[in-house]
Amino acid sequence: MAAVSFVVSGLLVGVMIGISFYGTRILPPDARIPLHYGLGGYGNFASRKTGLVVWPAAGAVIFALMVGVSQGVIKPNHGSNATAVIILPIALVVLVAVQWGAISRARRDTTVRSDQ
Repeated sequence: MAAVSFVVSGLLVGVMIGISFYGTRILPPDARIPLHYGLGGYGNFASRKTGLVVWPAAGAVIFALMVGVSQGVIKPNHGSNATAVIILPIALVVLVAVQWGAISRARRDTTVRSDQ
């Protein structure tokens, strides 16, 4: 089970990197990428470069957490290591979806600004 989670998670981090490369191709240099900084953190925008780096970096951190839990370096407070190994790829799927939405929003905002 852990091997499948590692493969899926590695592919998802690769997808996040690919989405960032896609963003560098379609977004103008002055584009602003929406980021969410925790509770009440909506409405924050970062520069294109920062925004495109933060999403895959967050995915890499989640992947590192999964490796730490599966190797026993990080001990979950409840449940087993297998639970964390299942939950973390799900979190990566959510991050991929949110990253795609952020790039779509940035693209839509820059298209609107350039038409005015």
